[in-house]
Amino acid sequence: MNTEHNPTRDQAKQLRRKVQEINEAESNTMEQVPDSIQEMDTDILNLPPRKEIHQQKKQTTRLKISNPTQRFLFIVFFILLIIVGAYFIIGDKLFTTISIYSFYFEGAIKSYLIPHLYL
Repeated sequence: MNTEHNPTRDQAKQLRRKVQEINEAESNTMEQVPDSIQEMDTDILNLPPRKEIHQQKKQTTRLKISNPTQRFLFIVFFILLIIVGAYFIIGDKLFTTISIYSFYFEGAIKSYLIPHLYL
């Protein structure tokens, strides 16, 4: 093998040196942290029962609506918008014409039924 300068080996040495420096820095910081913080022992006997923990779980109730239900609600809402818009545009004329037609049909039904009733 050549004894020439090989840049890939130099790069590997540089990376090893950087990793070693990082590991040394981490070990120094770990030594500075007190043992009580480093090891958090959990006392199993002083834990609350599982039932209490899960009863306190606060999760919002989410209403799931399927696609057909969404379409139905959208159509109902759209029809309501049309009715409300028609009421504001046409106003009382709409109800007066309905009452006139109902009065006319009521009279027509009575005039038809009275002669045909067998008393």
